[in-house]
Amino acid sequence: MTTVAPFVISRVFHAPRPLLFEVYTQPDHLAQWLSPEGFHNIHTDMDFRVGGRYHYGIQGPAGMEMWGKQEFLDIAAPERLVHLQSFSTREGGLGTHPLAPTWPKYMHVTTTFEAVDGNSTRVTITWLPHESDEIGCQTFDVARPGMEVGFGGTFVKLDAYLQKLQG
Repeated sequence: MTTVAPFVISRVFHAPRPLLFEVYTQPDHLAQWLSPEGFHNIHTDMDFRVGGRYHYGIQGPAGMEMWGKQEFLDIAAPERLVHLQSFSTREGGLGTHPLAPTWPKYMHVTTTFEAVDGNSTRVTITWLPHESDEIGCQTFDVARPGMEVGFGGTFVKLDAYLQKLQG
């Protein structure tokens, strides 16, 4: 089995840690920002507890739909959230990446929320293929530049949403 380094991205947001944790863990908030640039939310269904899940759908250019699921493994409010991330079907079953069929079936995701400078929070996201074959790990490894761009756009949406919430 190939050993692959995790993908890690971090950003400081000008919002208190409890608010960041809230917008990461409530479906009405997630629907406002959790999608790449050019996409919007079309479905949210959440059971927020260890063992629960968040099932969502997003739609992008030319009506392209992508579905995903998060299965919660650990919740330590407001410090940490751990889940398995996968692409899913509209009905919530396991799916494949619509643009990269060799993408790992599951990603192990740890998101930490660290208070900095009084009213700011550093969000750090760590992604690692979970129980993936070698081809999946290689697909993940070469996709790092695209993940940087994707998270960058999502963070722009999150930052704008946080500004809106805080007036």
